[in-house]
Amino acid sequence: MMALSMHGVYGSGMEIRHLRHFVAVVDAGNLSKAAERAFISQPALTRSIRNLEDIVGAPLLERRPRGVVPTPAGDTLYAHARLVLNECARAKAEVKAVQGGARGQISIGIAAMFAEHVVDDAIVRLCRAQAPVSIQVTQGFFEEMLTALQAGVLDAVFCNLPSLTLPDDVTVEPLLDIPASIWAGTGTTLPSRGITREDLARQPWAVVDQTHMELFMERFFGDAGLPAPRPLLRTNSIGLIRKLIYRDAFLTLLPDHLMAAQEEEGFARRILVEGVPIVRRAGLIRRATMPNRPALEAFCEELRAACGRSGMHAVHG
Repeated sequence: MMALSMHGVYGSGMEIRHLRHFVAVVDAGNLSKAAERAFISQPALTRSIRNLEDIVGAPLLERRPRGVVPTPAGDTLYAHARLVLNECARAKAEVKAVQGGARGQISIGIAAMFAEHVVDDAIVRLCRAQAPVSIQVTQGFFEEMLTALQAGVLDAVFCNLPSLTLPDDVTVEPLLDIPASIWAGTGTTLPSRGITREDLARQPWAVVDQTHMELFMERFFGDAGLPAPRPLLRTNSIGLIRKLIYRDAFLTLLPDHLMAAQEEEGFARRILVEGVPIVRRAGLIRRATMPNRPALEAFCEELRAACGRSGMHAVHG
């Protein structure tokens, strides 16, 4: 069997198996457990790690009473090793997809707010093409999807763009402006006019468990000289939040497009108060060093077109 080496990239003689063994040890935090997971004897695994340390010229693991942890050099190599291993797995999957008649295989991460908006339009049109694309879609929150993108697990992420500065190894393409309002059930006891932030601070809140929501609450109430109320519910389920709103149990902040149908049908009420709606920008995040891949470019092109057809405010240029 041919062993894949990376001479001149990471050092003379480095092989994929070295990286796989090293990642297994770091993930397990224990040599014996890593050996079991890698289907290799512990002495052989130890030799593999020592060979890798000789190749890179630095100690990679530090022994502790309860196992091993990566050294600073090990942390650096681990990030690269994960990316290499994930890219190898992705290459194998894409070749298999092409052999099956597809243009390629891609893995996309999306925010929950787009699961039923925009992305479905892009996927339908892409899969109806003469040579369709094999697509894996993962729904998640920003922090976890960014980590997966950097590790090579995801090819692109479509989500709200954070206000914080992103790492240098990713690029951002803004596509949509997303307004978000405060929502309540139609049976809320809040008056229809003259609502103040003091009124809202006394209400129970259910919010998505994300940093941007904490920042909104602090800023929105802080601007009125009020402490931010502590939400009674934090969750990663937008569906649960909407259900609780319909039952008049909580207030929340959600994108308007997620609540438009419920507002029209009389199940939800938009709270009119100074300072909302707020507008956040959404877009594509990709790795800066990713090579040109026709399947991914085809998806991105369909997504841009779907944003233009969405009825939301598309960002151009």
